[in-house]
Amino acid sequence: MPELPKIFDNRYEIVRLLGSGGMADVYLARDIHLGREVAIKVLYGRYSRDEEFVTRFRREAQAAAGLNHPHIVSVYDRGESDGSYYIAMEYLEGKSLKELIAEKGRLPTDKAIFVARQILQALQFAHEHNVIHRDIKPQNIVINGRGQVKVTDFGIARAGASAKMTETGSILGTAQYLSPEQAKGKSVEQNSDMYSVGIVLYEMLTGQVPFEGENPVAIALKHISDEPVPPQALVPSIPDNLNTVVMKALAKDAHDRYRTAEEFIADLERCRANLPVSPAPVAAARTTIIRPEARRADPASATMVRQAPAPQEKKSRRKWLYLLILLAALALVGAGVYLLAFAQQTVMISVPNVVGMSQQQAENTIRNQGLQPAVESQEFSDTVPAGAVIRQDPQASARIRKGGTVNLVISKGSDKVAVPDGLTGETAGYVEDKLKEAGLNPERLPDAYASSVDAGNVISVDPPSGTKVQKGSTVKYTVSKGPVPPKQVTVPDVTGLTQSDAVAKLGDAGLKTGDITQQYSDTVPNGEVISQNPAAGQTVKAGDTVGLVVSEGQKPPAKVAVPDVTGMSQATAVSTLSAAGLLTTVTEVATADPTQVGVVMQQNPAAGTMVNVDSTVAITVGKKSGP
Repeated sequence: MPELPKIFDNRYEIVRLLGSGGMADVYLARDIHLGREVAIKVLYGRYSRDEEFVTRFRREAQAAAGLNHPHIVSVYDRGESDGSYYIAMEYLEGKSLKELIAEKGRLPTDKAIFVARQILQALQFAHEHNVIHRDIKPQNIVINGRGQVKVTDFGIARAGASAKMTETGSILGTAQYLSPEQAKGKSVEQNSDMYSVGIVLYEMLTGQVPFEGENPVAIALKHISDEPVPPQALVPSIPDNLNTVVMKALAKDAHDRYRTAEEFIADLERCRANLPVSPAPVAAARTTIIRPEARRADPASATMVRQAPAPQEKKSRRKWLYLLILLAALALVGAGVYLLAFAQQTVMISVPNVVGMSQQQAENTIRNQGLQPAVESQEFSDTVPAGAVIRQDPQASARIRKGGTVNLVISKGSDKVAVPDGLTGETAGYVEDKLKEAGLNPERLPDAYASSVDAGNVISVDPPSGTKVQKGSTVKYTVSKGPVPPKQVTVPDVTGLTQSDAVAKLGDAGLKTGDITQQYSDTVPNGEVISQNPAAGQTVKAGDTVGLVVSEGQKPPAKVAVPDVTGMSQATAVSTLSAAGLLTTVTEVATADPTQVGVVMQQNPAAGTMVNVDSTVAITVGKKSGP
């Protein structure tokens, strides 16, 4: 179709083409009235004059517009502009389930159950509103970055009793996910959607669909007549109860399947809790042993060992065999009508492999093959050069109609940036700004002590400076709290200890001995600690000093030299000795010499002798002899 105007239908500002499908282009647009992003689905011009396609297109809008559910894409508007029919719907950022399976292969069991439950919740809501989807497939399931599932494309949905496909060969939807009744052109009910969900669950668990074929007719016939290889045969780690759930969903007879999405969800919940589930149909349950070598070689040709049927069962089975042969014949007739009516009008072309080519080379290759290229999106890639094709849809070797579209995802090159240099030692604010300028997400870790980095400055970044990381990655950094603060200790009591014991006890507590002074004490024995500073019980830093005062014992008395008092009068001698701090004892002796009367004749200790203060000096004083 011709390129859309910048402002479409006087309301939608076209941003870019998101992709192309079988009947329409999808654009990202901005609703200028409501200021929100929307996806605009515009019917191809060549179909705008086809009443069947227009009716189908309108039916999609009508079916989805009435379904307001968190797992169903919202339809906001529909209309016609410049001869083009369009639908305005919720813009979904994410990938289709088909893309995820192509990228990752089979999904973990719990993830597959999680996705299937959300699909079923959407279908339960739709069925409650009398709408059957009829085209459930991974391409119509979108998963956003938060893991939320959205069901899209109600393009072939029909409501209530009108949900019939009666024209021979009018097989709509993707053949790999069709229910047997759709393949036969019969009435489609809720359990037809359950069959398609079973196929999707099978593909999530195994990475492949149960039925493949050279063309849609061959695949449709397999849905009608072939039993699928149980998923557990391909992936032995699949639990028995989940294997049973899948096989029940894929029952050929619609009455043997889950009747409602609610029943299907209930059994998936039992699988999550490792509980028994409702039994699978007899045909599926009868398969009991699959040879491992057959699993590894070709799952489709895996040998099944079945229980031997009773004679009565053989007769019953023979009747069913005749009926199946009759149904297969009818299906072949229908397929022939389909081929005559439609296949001759369609030339199927093998899609070339353009992954890794430049965009221009890829587009030329696709056009030369008779197909149309379309750039679906652009993504960053560390392995594919800018401007080259990262992936394509359909994949190489797939067969599509001539003129069909091959969607391309083009590389924008690597999105990696280097962690800036010179961050360590800078302030936290500076580091935050530099990381944001580089397109990185700063995350501050708990601060840490660092003696070599000032408090408030960055100690380290992780990944280190110079490391190449994806743009938008988180870079963690640690800020210094300054040097490690010294340990706090309590001063022990060392009074009464000997000096050596006190020094040892202080050392055990992480303290040093400061000044040691000596002091006489009448109460503390010599060599023991009289006092300390700081006092016992105070809190100080480890390594601080504690001063000690150590006893020298009692203070010794003072010494004086005994003065010479001989020849002095008694009174003078006593006074002289008293002035020197000495005591005096007097002894009188008779003398015939009158000059010696009252005079000190002798002293003891002798003059000059060093004695203690308060010592006694004995003096001898002469006295008159006779009467």
